This record gives sequence, C-alpha cells and structure tokens, in this order.
Amino acid sequence: MLSKLKFLLRYTNQYRWWYTGGIIFLTLTVWASVTIPVYIQKAIDLIANGKSGNEADFQRNILIIAALAIGLIVVRSLSRILIFVPARLIERKLKGAMFKKLASFGKDYYDGNSTGSIISRINNDINGVRMITGFGILQIANIILSLSITPYKMWQLSPALTLYCIIPMVVIFVTVRVGMAVMVKYTHMRMNTLQSLSGKTISFLSGNSVIKSFNIYNYAEGELKKDNEQLYDETMKITWIRSFIMPLLANLGQILKILVLLVGGMYVINAKFTIGELTAYIAYAALLAQPIMGLGWVLTIFQQGMVGIDSVQTILARKGTDDDKPHLPKNEKDTLFKEGIRVNNLSYTFHNGEQPALQNISFTIKPGQVIGITGQVGAGKTTLINCLNGHLRAGKGMIYFGEKDAAEMHGEDIRSVIRTVSQEVFLFSDSIENNIAFGSENAKEKNDFDEVIFKSAFKDEMARFTKKEKTLVGEKGIMLSGGQKQRISLARALYTPCDVLILDDVFSAVDTDTERFLIKQIVDNHPAKSLVIISNRISVLEKTDHTLVLENGRIAAQGSPDELMQQSEFYREIAKLQKEK
Repeated sequence: MLSKLKFLLRYTNQYRWWYTGGIIFLTLTVWASVTIPVYIQKAIDLIANGKSGNEADFQRNILIIAALAIGLIVVRSLSRILIFVPARLIERKLKGAMFKKLASFGKDYYDGNSTGSIISRINNDINGVRMITGFGILQIANIILSLSITPYKMWQLSPALTLYCIIPMVVIFVTVRVGMAVMVKYTHMRMNTLQSLSGKTISFLSGNSVIKSFNIYNYAEGELKKDNEQLYDETMKITWIRSFIMPLLANLGQILKILVLLVGGMYVINAKFTIGELTAYIAYAALLAQPIMGLGWVLTIFQQGMVGIDSVQTILARKGTDDDKPHLPKNEKDTLFKEGIRVNNLSYTFHNGEQPALQNISFTIKPGQVIGITGQVGAGKTTLINCLNGHLRAGKGMIYFGEKDAAEMHGEDIRSVIRTVSQEVFLFSDSIENNIAFGSENAKEKNDFDEVIFKSAFKDEMARFTKKEKTLVGEKGIMLSGGQKQRISLARALYTPCDVLILDDVFSAVDTDTERFLIKQIVDNHPAKSLVIISNRISVLEKTDHTLVLENGRIAAQGSPDELMQQSEFYREIAKLQKEK
C-alpha cells in the first residue's frame, strides 16, 4: 500500500498548485453550504414569529441565501475544474510512460502477455488511476472538510441530537467497510478475467479469416462464452455487494432526517428548539449524509484504482532492454557505419528455447557491399538480421559497429544505422502516403515521394486508386494484396535514407517482372550504403557481393555467387531448380 501511495504522490505532486487551488475552492464550497442553513433558520424564525416590521430582515436573509447559492455554483465548478484537469493530465502522462516502457521490452515480454491484456491495462487500469487522482481526491477533501465543519455546526445547535446522528453513521460505515474488503477480492478476479477476454477477442478478430477457413465458429464462441460467463459471475458478485451497500449509503440521509425529525420535533414541542433551528438541523443532516454517501464511492474507486496501480506498477517497474544503455552523441552516431559491421562468433538462444538458434556466425558488412543470406526455412535467417538490427540483443563481443560493441549500445542508435523491411509486413490503418512517411518526422533527409513510389514498383498500381496516395489501406492493410503491402513497406524504408538496408524476403509476393524491376532499382542502384538481402531467389543472390548460406543456425558456406556454386549443395539445387523454370 505504501508503494502505491508513493506512486500517486509522485504524479499528483507535479500538479500540486492545481490541487491546492481546487481544495481552496472546495473549502469555500463547504463553507457556503454550511452557511446557507444559518440564514434559512433566521428566515423561518422570522416567518414563525410573524411580527410586522420584520420584512426587511426577511428579504435581506433571502438575498444572502440567493447570493450564497450563486457563489456556491461558481466555487463548486472551479473546484472540480482544478482537480479534474490534473487527473486527465496524469492519465495522459501515464499512458505515454506506459507506451514508452512497453516499446522498450523485448520479445520475451510479448511472448508471455497477449495484446488484449496489454490494451486492458493501458485503458482500464489507468482509468482507475485517473479516477483516484480526480474524483477520489475531490471526494476525500470534501469528506474531510464536510465531516469537520458540518458536525461542528450541528454540535452548536444540539450536542445530544448530534450524538444520536452519529450512531447510525458508525453502524453503516462498519458494514460498508466489510463489504468493500470482499469487493476488492472480486475486483482482482474480474480484472484478470477482463484481460483474458480482451486478449481472446482481439486474437479471434485478427484471425477471423482462419476461423472462417476452418469453420471453427463454435470453438471460438465457446472460448469467448467461457470468459464472458466468468466475467458475468464475478461482476454479479460485485453487484450483489453493491446492491446492499449503496442503498445503505443512499438512504443514510433519509434515516438521519427521520431521526432528526423525531428527536428534534420533541425538542420543538418542549420549546428546546425553534422551527428555524429544526429546519437548519435537517439541512445539516442532509449535508452530513452527502460525504458519507461519497465515502462509499471513494472506497469503490480506491479499491479499483489500487488494483489498477498494482498492474501499472508491474509494467513501469520492469526493466526495459535498453534502460541501462546511454545514447551515443550525435557525431558518434553519424559515423557508426564508417568502418562497417563485424559479426564475431555470434550465438543466440531464445529466452524460451533449449537449443541455440544461431551458432558461431562470423562475417563482415563493409560500406558499399551487397550481402546475401539464404537457407532453408528455419535456418536462422530472420533471427540473424534481428540480432543485427537490435530487436534481439546478442551477448558482448559478438557484433561490432566499427569499434563499438552492439551489446552496449542503445537499440535506437543501432536502428539509426540499420533499417529493416521485414517479411512480416505491417501497415497502419491510415493512408498510403502516411504509411510510407511513417517515422520520417525527425529524419535529417528524405527521398522524393514520387521517386520512392516508382522504385518500389507501386506507381502504376497507386494510379488505379481513386484517391491515389490518400487511399486508406484499412486495418493492417486489409484492402491490399500481399504484394502491394510488401511494396508499400519497401517504399517506407526507401523514403528515409539509411546506412544499411535489410530486405527480408521482400520479393516473395511479387511476380517475375516486378521482381526484375525491383532488383534493378534496389540492388543495382544502391538506395543505401550497404544492402543485406534475405532471399532464396537465385536471380537476387547473383547480384550480391558476398552471400551466407545458413543451415540449422550455422554458416554452411559463404562467398561470392561463383564460389557458392562450387561449395554449397543447397545453393546449387536452388539455382538448378529456378533455372529449369
């Protein structure tokens, strides 16, 4: 609990002047609320006395009540603005911090956490924090002020009647406290189920085509139904507790009014109270009931928010892949590829793997070279390039950029040199133009957009679209074919110049003519200082200066195309098969 309170204090302290102003106006709100019954008492006593000549005093009291009511509206609105705005700002900061932290995690984190559960944490859990830092703080301050000033005013009118009012409040508070403890337990369970349901929903929607192809609607519906029913059961348990607690809190005001009317009425009959004092006391009882009712909401908000904070802290406290690695100075970053890249006995084992995915890989990439990588499916080609571009972090002494060890470099510095076009193409639900320009905002130079479209063999196809480059590609590029998506991804890489361009099987989804055109534009014209091309197409590999043949995570052969024809059986086989076609 202490760590959660420190977490809240760290963020709320940044907006302490907002909260200070809000509490000042909230104090004025409570003061105006407890002052109005004083003038109501005077006005009613003047009516009860019914003496001629009291008209001016009566009118003055009414005007004061009206002025206080108007002032109450103003200060109440200001108190909410000054407290709710920083809560929204804290929400924005937390979402930014969460996104930045999530972006720093490696493959091991995403292997163990579904997209749906992560989204649930960002939305639902941070909303709980916002409610604590906004409505929660407002209600806490309101409860403290109201329970300090209102009972004092009531005590001034009648100490004995005030003690009568305290008894039902204590009984209800204890009952509510026990109920809230049970609700915390079920809220934890509900949050876990909601994360699971979110994960399955996103997974099934993304894989809708697979579900259709295999006709497994019943299975998908059954899985969602199972989590849905569990979520329903846990929500209903919380609702049952609330349905008992909330009416107690909601009717506390009525209970107090009945008690005041009973005891206070006897006081009036016995001439211990005036009608005006009884009316004022009933008004105070109503004011006292409001913070007690608010206490129920605060307890609900805090028990949900604390669960959310625990979830958020779990992410923010986790160490990112590059958290302890400093960024390079700009002058060093600009010269990282001056001497090329050296790979020295690179071995890599995945966090959940038993056998190394790569073993003893050694080669160099020099400025101006075109390096090819080929091999059977599962040979380790994609793993190798992900070690080069920093998505997977190899051990010390295995990859060097000049004299700098990649293991000690920040991933962003590595990727300032290397740009990768992955075989797993991802397009954003945006226009073609924005997909290509994505990530180029801070680039020091950019290629011409039309030239990039031409080099990626997408010019003719884009011309067929009614809105040209403004055409929306749909969720994950669903409106486009595999080859079109691949070429837009290639255009994105070509748009912002880089030192090393890695192309992971980008020719797999294009026809022969398009492949020939792309080879000429990319391989022959060198859009980057050096190229690394992963492919099993001999027409591409023949254009390389040096090619690695991988087999079971090892280098089976390497050299120029002519040398590989002599050294590698795999290379000869793919050359023979493709030339026969």
